[in-house]
Amino acid sequence: MERGVGIGMRSFTVSIRIPDRALHPMHRLIDDHQAVNRSEMFEWNVTSEDRIGLVFRVLADREVYETALTEVASIDDYELVELRSGELYLSVWDAPSEGDRKLYEAFMQTNLVAVPPISFLSGRRLTVQVLGTAVDVETVVDEFPDDFDVELEAVTAIRPTGGRVGLTDRQRETLATAERVGYYEIPREGTVSDVGDELGVSSSTAGNHLRKAEARLARSYLDGRLSLRGRP
Repeated sequence: MERGVGIGMRSFTVSIRIPDRALHPMHRLIDDHQAVNRSEMFEWNVTSEDRIGLVFRVLADREVYETALTEVASIDDYELVELRSGELYLSVWDAPSEGDRKLYEAFMQTNLVAVPPISFLSGRRLTVQVLGTAVDVETVVDEFPDDFDVELEAVTAIRPTGGRVGLTDRQRETLATAERVGYYEIPREGTVSDVGDELGVSSSTAGNHLRKAEARLARSYLDGRLSLRGRP
């Protein structure tokens, strides 16, 4: 990874090649079966160390994909809907794989905001767009073991133009609470649990509000409410 990109807020596209030992069986299916092309993760909710809720859009043959789902021991429950032939929408409760844990743990060490979707592609690869500083990205890279191949595919500098973002009142309240308890300090002083305690909700609910608010803010950077400048 290139060092010295700069210290300001930037949009990064990060590509991660996951080693076979840490690859989830459903991700492996993209390379191992021609009827499965790709999947995109739009939502995730880590409710405990051994359980996570996920929402995916998957381009695959339903019969092939659902058969594979039923054979993965870590999956507690799922619901699969086919809106059109070969386009599936999946909500699933799963136990995080080693690769999943490394990804979540790495991001938890920083103030990076991931912009959905996270795309799972052939070649044991995933790509994710994130907003943050080069220092934060380097922190994430350093958290991965050496056999995880992490690269930057694109970097753009961004700056605000004063546009309004359509956050809900609850999302604004959650962000303000997170700021107040030190969740956005560097190093981080408050936790999602602290935010939940302040709001009188569970940590998973607080985390869900934060993630949706951050995703909406991130999209606003990318849809024209923030100017995107070329590579620094």
